[in-house]
Amino acid sequence: MRNRPLLVVVGAAVALAAIGLATVRSAGLALPEQSALWPRQLAWLIVGSAAALLVAPADLRRHKDRRALLIHGALILATIATFAASGVNDAHRWLHLGRLNVQPSEPLKLGLVLALASCFSRPAEGPRPLRDLALPAGLVACTLIPVLLQPDLGTAVVLALIAASALSLERFSRGARVTLAIGAIGSLATVWLTLHDYQRARLAAFVHGADPMTTGYQSDHALRLVGAGRLLGAKSFAGSEPYPLPEAHGDFAFAVWAHEHGFAGTALVLALYLALVLAALRIAAGARDRFEARVAVGVAAIVFWQAVINAGMVMGLLPVVGVTLPLISYGGSSAFTCLVGVGLLASVARRPTAA
Repeated sequence: MRNRPLLVVVGAAVALAAIGLATVRSAGLALPEQSALWPRQLAWLIVGSAAALLVAPADLRRHKDRRALLIHGALILATIATFAASGVNDAHRWLHLGRLNVQPSEPLKLGLVLALASCFSRPAEGPRPLRDLALPAGLVACTLIPVLLQPDLGTAVVLALIAASALSLERFSRGARVTLAIGAIGSLATVWLTLHDYQRARLAAFVHGADPMTTGYQSDHALRLVGAGRLLGAKSFAGSEPYPLPEAHGDFAFAVWAHEHGFAGTALVLALYLALVLAALRIAAGARDRFEARVAVGVAAIVFWQAVINAGMVMGLLPVVGVTLPLISYGGSSAFTCLVGVGLLASVARRPTAA
């Protein structure tokens, strides 16, 4: 059945969104001020689903040249515009549109996918020379700099991994590979020098061990919640008292789900992400041209890297950097972006491979 991968993608996305609603609701049961979070999340899911339905019939090949770059450029400008808006805890990540708070760096991930797919939409005769890196490198730099300055290390890491995933699909000359390696090392050094003190403290705490009462508070309590879930989950909180995490409904929603549904529930969520990513890669394999194939791989990369980083962060395998779990963590812009990504996959999957 040609559209089976698309059915898997849609089914997994719906299941993850339902799990997310249940988790956000559960995380806020003991906090009256958070009782409106899950209806807001549901509203964003509805809006995102509508956007996915609009995107699905589109012919992406019409956007593989200037339009892809224009879309990405507009999203970069929207991200820069957040510096003119009022910040929250010294972070400028949101645009305030009436009662809506929109985080442009979330759809910026899809913009980067489209832009890099456009850069490599034409095949090369042999390994790509160094000059083929100029435009992609400039796009990545213009994407990462405003996100790092917001500051939003987690999103910057995801954007960098999306770019690395896109570049891994191409064959480059030896000089281009050496330049890539030098650029990567230089970028890491630059990022380290621009990190805020609390960001450096989180990374250092992960490497050297953290005090559970200070820098290691979040990771320690998240790991305790995951462990308390055992095989089938515990219901000890269930609205009787708040979860001992400042972002239980957001970055640490996975800990709430693992606590209440145990190893079985955790395995289910990870299996759904794996199914979605593998189905997206199958859609990429059946794409009509290089541009659509790279868009599908880019969407798979967004879901894969965010799921890996968030789950690893919650289970103490990675440092706390602030990355949402796709379709499960509370966040309207994140949910909207993921569903538009599903729409892009549907656009690629609904047409057969060109002969």
